[in-house]
Amino acid sequence: MFTILVANPKGGAGKTTIATNLAGYLAGKHQRVVILDMDRQRSSARWLARRPRGFPEIRGALPDTDPKIIRDYAPQWLIVDAPAGVHGSQLAELVKSADAVLVPVSTSTFDFEATADFLAELSALKPVRDGKRSLAIIGSKVDGRTVAAADLDAFLAPLSLDVLTHVRDSQLYVHAARDGLSIFDQPRSRAEEAWADWPPILHWLQSIVSGKAAK
Repeated sequence: MFTILVANPKGGAGKTTIATNLAGYLAGKHQRVVILDMDRQRSSARWLARRPRGFPEIRGALPDTDPKIIRDYAPQWLIVDAPAGVHGSQLAELVKSADAVLVPVSTSTFDFEATADFLAELSALKPVRDGKRSLAIIGSKVDGRTVAAADLDAFLAPLSLDVLTHVRDSQLYVHAARDGLSIFDQPRSRAEEAWADWPPILHWLQSIVSGKAAK
């Protein structure tokens, strides 16, 4: 099982959007996927409850779910939608249990300020510091060609972190979330432009999986 932690200290940064759409992509590739929803708002769990029958299956779990239920399903992927504001020992434990960490960051000044301390805390954790946990930043709700995207790059530069990709602000995500779907459950004619933002994330994950398998 490959575990992906999706975390950000501030609500509204696109954490659940990344988690649910990544789950939708993987499930569409005939992978067994579980989303562990640790956020108090339970947005991922509610999204799963709205998911129509007939679409690729994604299982859900909550912090109090019996781990045996997850093990018996034998998921290939566990996506952890971390609680907002996670830090300290809880963050350290989640990072220790993960294979990769994705941090969506939106482009408001408030998000920059909230994320700076979080990224510093993440980078100081031993698994990340020693290169044993891969960490990537995703520009959330932003067009990569805009001034806002350049501001995000400038914010991250002193931290020696790069943006893996920019996931645009699109009503397609809003409509998909409402219907319990991901953008990858949508027809190509409608979603191809949004799909174009995702290959860097998917390639990054595949490189980690391949590296892990080679060890």
